[in-house]
Amino acid sequence: MRKFFSFVAIAACFVLLLGSAKAERSDITLRVGNFGGVFTAAQKKYVGDLFTQRTGIKIEYIDANPVDHVAKLVASRGREVPYDVVYLDEIAQVQAIAAGVIDKIDPALVPNLKFLYPEALHKDGYAPAFMFYSMGIAYNYEKLKAAGIPEITSWADLWNPKLAGRVAVPDLTIVQGRNFAIAAARLDGGDERSLEKGIDKLATLKAHSYPASSATIETLFRSGDIWVAPWLNGRAWGMIDKGFPLRYVIPKEGGFAGWGSTDLVRGTKYPKEAQAYINLVLDPLAQLGQANEIPYGPTNKLLVPVLAAYPELSKKFPSSADDISKLMRPDWAYFNDNYRKSLDLWNRKVIRK
Repeated sequence: MRKFFSFVAIAACFVLLLGSAKAERSDITLRVGNFGGVFTAAQKKYVGDLFTQRTGIKIEYIDANPVDHVAKLVASRGREVPYDVVYLDEIAQVQAIAAGVIDKIDPALVPNLKFLYPEALHKDGYAPAFMFYSMGIAYNYEKLKAAGIPEITSWADLWNPKLAGRVAVPDLTIVQGRNFAIAAARLDGGDERSLEKGIDKLATLKAHSYPASSATIETLFRSGDIWVAPWLNGRAWGMIDKGFPLRYVIPKEGGFAGWGSTDLVRGTKYPKEAQAYINLVLDPLAQLGQANEIPYGPTNKLLVPVLAAYPELSKKFPSSADDISKLMRPDWAYFNDNYRKSLDLWNRKVIRK
């Protein structure tokens, strides 16, 4: 892998030098709603800093969960919008489109669209996916071995009585929680259209806690308070790569596909500049750098031969359209339409039990 890291470093230096040579002066600051933490740091490194060097336009990152970004945009109707660009997950993007707070992309201003997998493109012309990820199960194999618990292979394994009090069940307000509720429903013959089955099943799981962020899940793993959690591939591999005794598995019943988009906010004063930023997010170097920092899968097809040459990297994320096709993609529009009812059931049957 050293050769790969050297390649990324050399390429990044080259592009940064190229960007600085083209730098211009600008009084514009783009406000960008992002996911926060290490993710924002990676996007700043491979997109924001380079964008500023090339254009002179400053970037101000504002971090929050995607659903909170959407709520903030909805609350700003009739006033100045709080962002020009916003990073969303697959659920929040559906909400944002329904709420009318994001706009479609102009292909003439985002030429990198032509290099993306067809699966990454939005059928109605909104922002495409700039990364693919999966959701499966992360577990501390040392803790399981010491307790005489077999390694995890199924969603059903999280109900093992020996794991009582050691499983984190992500809150329904975040994508991991929503996917896990659907997985639980599928164990009882349902899906996102019968989520009450999943919530009823989750109510029988003796959970340690119901964290509402990946940062909290990581803290709980590190402290040893939890041994298992439904989690995202990138966050799990981030710990694995640092030597933590964690494994990440796609359960035999199937994992979930996820993606992130970088959307144009309706009402921005700077639509051209915002779409220039979005175009850079879709650039192969930016996506390769992101995959190196946090292993989420690029959506730019130009990286296919690079990823094929580095299987130790590409095994960490969905790295092709075929990988995505093997994962479940719930009907998030239906889920969102029934979310309030599901959240009420979650609060009554799981949180307050």
